[in-house]
Amino acid sequence: MTGMHWTLKPRIWHFLQSSARMYSTEISVGADKTLLSKLRKQTGFTFSNCKKALTKFNNDYDQAKKWLVEEAQKEGWARATKLQTRPMSQGLVAIVADNKQATMIEVNCETDFVARNDKFTSLVTKLAQECSAYFEALQEKEVSLGKAELDQIKSSEATTLADLVVLNVANLGENMSLRRGVFIKADIGTVLSTYVHPNTIKSQSSQKVLLGKYGAIVEMRQAKTVDKPALSLSDLGSHLCQHIVGMNPRTIGEYIPREKKEEPVEEKPLGDEDEATSDTEGSSKVVEVEDDRLLNQEFLLDTSMTVGELVSLNEVEILQFRRFACGEELEDEKQ
Repeated sequence: MTGMHWTLKPRIWHFLQSSARMYSTEISVGADKTLLSKLRKQTGFTFSNCKKALTKFNNDYDQAKKWLVEEAQKEGWARATKLQTRPMSQGLVAIVADNKQATMIEVNCETDFVARNDKFTSLVTKLAQECSAYFEALQEKEVSLGKAELDQIKSSEATTLADLVVLNVANLGENMSLRRGVFIKADIGTVLSTYVHPNTIKSQSSQKVLLGKYGAIVEMRQAKTVDKPALSLSDLGSHLCQHIVGMNPRTIGEYIPREKKEEPVEEKPLGDEDEATSDTEGSSKVVEVEDDRLLNQEFLLDTSMTVGELVSLNEVEILQFRRFACGEELEDEKQ
């Protein structure tokens, strides 16, 4: 009996193992095609990874999606660390706005090819919406944040904006960065206008998000006494934003009517050549400074007048403006 007992043990163990394998095979199911299509569309991950996730969790959609995101974040952070020294001169500027508030962000990548990719434009759109909601909740007149602060903002999905970015680093294989963001809220009696250039990149979102390589926001106030302005406030704001994008002013400046600037020049006797050279150099410096002042610049769409003359004609005051150019060098990055 004892010998029979020991000879039966291996057979029983083999039977139990075979039964376990058969049972495991029976309860393991393939990926449901409908769920597979939904998961692929919602996450943007590869077909094979979505199938793997659904199979792993027996078509539990939520568990599969959670696992995919966690794995992608691990891969994204690892890849982002490897790619962090690679330059990012391309990308998009995005604006979310109405007449009373506007958010503008810049998101960078390495190549123009990725900047035009649907996954990247969807990412930029999502980041712009998340930043807009965050800024609005702060109840501040103005907000300006850099990369470090923006990365820590919690998204509506309970992840950080940095996590959203690295998910796409894993998908697209390029270094990416949410570089900067600004928010302006209009005061009572003021309006905001926005513009992006080129306005040819379409956002897939139902909320209007403007995407381009350049962006501008301007806040204006029109005198209550004006009867019939030459331009509607909407058109004027759009034209001013186009000018700001094209001419890149640094400050608003002070409007000086043209007749005051054209003072008669006294004739001076011919003097030392050095003095003439000095005067010429001084004049060129004045012109150069004036060219950086918005109100003293020739209006981009009609060079017969200055921006100051344009806004004076329409009895409008420019209160502030912001301009982003994708990939431009920033003062705090010149160290």
